[in-house]
Amino acid sequence: MAQYLVNLKDEYLHEFHSYNHIREFIPVPNKQSLFDTTILEKLHTFFKDNKIYYKEQNLTLSDMPCISYEGDINQYWLSSKKYDTSYQPFLPTWGLSALLLILVAKNLGFKNIIDIGSGDGRLIYCGSIIGLNSIGVEIDKDLCDLQNKISNSSKVKYEVINSDSNSIDYSKFKLENTIIFISALPDSGEILSYSMLNHLKKYRAKMHNVGITLMGTHTYKRYSRDKSMWGWGNFIDDSGLKMVKCISLPSSWTLDEKKETPYLFTLFKY
Repeated sequence: MAQYLVNLKDEYLHEFHSYNHIREFIPVPNKQSLFDTTILEKLHTFFKDNKIYYKEQNLTLSDMPCISYEGDINQYWLSSKKYDTSYQPFLPTWGLSALLLILVAKNLGFKNIIDIGSGDGRLIYCGSIIGLNSIGVEIDKDLCDLQNKISNSSKVKYEVINSDSNSIDYSKFKLENTIIFISALPDSGEILSYSMLNHLKKYRAKMHNVGITLMGTHTYKRYSRDKSMWGWGNFIDDSGLKMVKCISLPSSWTLDEKKETPYLFTLFKY
């Protein structure tokens, strides 16, 4: 499924020309067989209720009717950069990529998701429509307000916590059958990840089947500290994690690159 989505993305970029970097497509629900129709309908609702997106256009990819959504994140990108402990400005994961990530998490047996740096809430939105208990932690108030507005208008319920992830009390979360998504790339997300790990160690006795999903990279910078396991090798070793799955999916920050974003599903060994 992941490779098929990548192929569709390549066709989308070839067939659909736009100067807008924030653009993506969703198949028309009743004209495809990839996803459950009801889930796709709710994913369209997310884009229609999300004020980031202001333009829709019909198109066909591999004989499959789709809708392209274009948007502008400048307001939120700038707002998310103003915090000292914000390790990466807001750039959205593709909606279909978010849906696939949640489906993988569910297939791996997780029942709860916590998204650190939840942006406009697309991961926790997808988690909720798939049936997982979903919590987003986001430092930027404007993005939290957007998440809550989407939840209210779509009637898709999830919890949004407006907080610095370093000050979160992890003891109030369900730490069984839980996957934690860290929405930051290796070089910028290293400090965030180790800080979160130090908090989680306090509740090791409560943790059962707990994992972390990390956003990796195929492109290393000259000064990158870690060039193993898509940029996360040292953290995985230091944390007592094991890799259980890696999939590469489209994202807004790799839109014009030949390689996609690798997402690493890991599980604590204890």
